[in-house]
Amino acid sequence: MTTPEKKWAEIITIGDELISGKVVDTNSAYISRRLPAIGLEVRYHTSVGDNREDISRALRQALNRSQVAVICGGLGPTVDDITREVASEVFRQRLVKNEEVLDSIKDRFSRRGLEMTPNNERQAFFPLRAELIPNSQGTAWGFFLRERGSLLIFLPGVPRELEVMMEEKVIPLLSREIKRKVHIKSKVLNTFGLTESKLDELLKGTTGKWKNVSMGFLPKFPTNQIRIVARYSSEEKALRVLSQVEKELERRVGDYIYGRDEETMEEVVGRMLKENQATIAVAESCTGGLIGHRLTDVPGSSEYFIGGVICYSNQAKIDLLDVLPDTLREYGAVSRQAAVEMAVGVRRLHKTTVGLAVTGIAGPSGGSPEKPVGTVFIALADEERTKVDGYCFGGNREQVKALSSQIALDWVRMYLKKS
Repeated sequence: MTTPEKKWAEIITIGDELISGKVVDTNSAYISRRLPAIGLEVRYHTSVGDNREDISRALRQALNRSQVAVICGGLGPTVDDITREVASEVFRQRLVKNEEVLDSIKDRFSRRGLEMTPNNERQAFFPLRAELIPNSQGTAWGFFLRERGSLLIFLPGVPRELEVMMEEKVIPLLSREIKRKVHIKSKVLNTFGLTESKLDELLKGTTGKWKNVSMGFLPKFPTNQIRIVARYSSEEKALRVLSQVEKELERRVGDYIYGRDEETMEEVVGRMLKENQATIAVAESCTGGLIGHRLTDVPGSSEYFIGGVICYSNQAKIDLLDVLPDTLREYGAVSRQAAVEMAVGVRRLHKTTVGLAVTGIAGPSGGSPEKPVGTVFIALADEERTKVDGYCFGGNREQVKALSSQIALDWVRMYLKKS
């Protein structure tokens, strides 16, 4: 009986805080994005707590099925950090102290004026045949072991430390040592305004035109992402086919695609504002500054974001944006009329190309039969005209605010696209 060829990669994350839900596992997502770029397809994700039997079982399972396993967590100085001890037992290699690592830990504490407690010395012990991975960001050095045709890479669980070690040491190591049989190239298209089922209907049969291409949908509220993966024997062909598939999806989905890969709506809108030499000001009621926060989260946003007004109360709308008292009395603060006057007022106040306004009822209370929770009005004003529309969103307070800000920014994107 022959042993099946190992060709997959897998990720094992360790820690009670992960399986209890107290900490979100961002390491798996990061590693899963990085490994395919060097030809390694991640097939398995495993999370276990700080339990010897569970960690041991996960390591043995990875050894039997995966070419590469990246193990995150459990390399700290405390009693629950047991990954190195379990690895020592599983691979039958005694732990030995590395004086160079110990000196580096002592030096790190000394330079920061901190006392090094005795338990930190545990971090200088490694399985006998381990090859070390320096940690320039902390005291938990990583290591890797070669066992039965598998490469097992052990890294600390702190995301900032792990990512630096991956980029500085692990990715270069894997690029040198892994014989790439398949080039894996992927692209994510970010869409907004269509449900997952509608996207599936629009794209039905798309990937059947190309061999070795797969496509999946990744709901990421309030957006839907389409992930395309091409697997070919040459990088050139993988990239060429990926481009062809992307163009086909653009033809089918059209303007609902707003960005690629890690691009956010605010980044796209910011880029378009700069390209059009346009400026923007925002007036926010129910979103409470969320739109301004998103716009200013983009480096260089001072070139186009001039200012914002959070006008939560009626009096603030009157005093800061010149919303007419009669408008508020007759139609209410959550109305088309109020939204229009807010957009016009904030544009006039800041002398910008466009003014954007949002007013609504985010909940969970404050609604009425005429205007239930989730009622939101959005307005966009330029020098010549004003657009306004109303919505009734489902979901909780956070979701109403997120969806309101996303639609408002998408309005700006489409306005600039047509300019």
